[in-house]
Amino acid sequence: MRSILLCLTCLLLLPAFSSAQYVMEEEDHVHDFTFPKSDVYNTLRWQKKEIRSGREYDLYNQMDSGLVIIHEYVMMNCRPCITAGKGLEKIVSSMRKLYPGRIRYFQTVYEDETNAATMKKWVKENGFTPDAVFIKGAEEVKFYGGMGMPTILVLGGGKRHKGYYRRLGYSPRDNGVIIKAVRRALDLSVNKFEAAEK
Repeated sequence: MRSILLCLTCLLLLPAFSSAQYVMEEEDHVHDFTFPKSDVYNTLRWQKKEIRSGREYDLYNQMDSGLVIIHEYVMMNCRPCITAGKGLEKIVSSMRKLYPGRIRYFQTVYEDETNAATMKKWVKENGFTPDAVFIKGAEEVKFYGGMGMPTILVLGGGKRHKGYYRRLGYSPRDNGVIIKAVRRALDLSVNKFEAAEK
């Protein structure tokens, strides 16, 4: 009888307890949203002279024109950088046939110590034919993720100034992903080529 009485008392008091509402304070609140990681990333603007011609280049001006840039950061005496350069030149050659005038290939030494003469010699000895060659790439390499040679980027997106591929290192099996990134960058570029078609 006593236990029944205790249960009835609890049932009678339950509404009183349940009417007191818990209010969550902001400091107790946790935002736990999960978003898919985007492969699109911000780029770093640079302006510098091409070491063979002395021509001034502004990365964002290139991108504003609707160009897509495959950019390889290299190290002297780096066998994977040479392998990557040869692979990237094949990609550039094939993509230029599909998208005439819209693809550029740049090579930059990854640090600020190598001089222009050494870099020119490296390009020539390896038979590379990039559109532009630069030195003093330390700030850019740091921005894009630090030391890992080669560092390969696909940049484009017109005035959005975005990157669509970034990798430290290279393997020929990456070629398909690089080509896909180039096509995506071309598709997302608002540029002089589209303006001319309208």
